[in-house]
Amino acid sequence: MRGELIGHNYVETLLYPRNFKEKVPFVSRECEFQPCGWAKINERFYPLGYKIVTEEMKSLGLRNNPNIMTFPIDEWVVLPDEKVVPGKADFGGIWAALHKGSIPTLKNYMAEMYGVKTRAFLTAMQRPVFANSYRVKSQGVFLLEEIF
Repeated sequence: MRGELIGHNYVETLLYPRNFKEKVPFVSRECEFQPCGWAKINERFYPLGYKIVTEEMKSLGLRNNPNIMTFPIDEWVVLPDEKVVPGKADFGGIWAALHKGSIPTLKNYMAEMYGVKTRAFLTAMQRPVFANSYRVKSQGVFLLEEIF
C-alpha cells in the first residue's frame, strides 16, 4: 500500500496488478463487484474506481442528466440519503468506471461528440448501490489522484 496525507485525510491506496487473481470483492446488500483496488481513508476501507469529469471538474451530464455536480480533489462529495436510488436507474447516484480501460473510451467520446476535454481520477467510492461489468453507482466519491 502507498500512503500519503491528502488534505486533512491520511490515505493509503492499493491497486491490483493487471492479472492479479486474488482480488477482494466489494460485497453489500445492494451490490457486489471487483474493484480495481482499495483505499484506506481515515482508518476505513473504500473500493476504488475511476471518475471522469470535465476540465472544470464537473460531471459529464451523460444520459440527459440535469444534475451537474462539481468534484473537488481530495474531498468527499456525498449525496444525501434521500437522493440515492439503489439499482440500475441512471439517476440516484454518482457513477464511476470500474476499469482503467474505460478512461480513453469516455475521453474520446466526450471530445468527438461534444468537444469537451476531460480529466480522469482514481476515485474512492462510498456506499456503492449498483454495479455492472464496467461502472458503479455510489452515494459518494473522493477523487484521489489524476490518471494520465
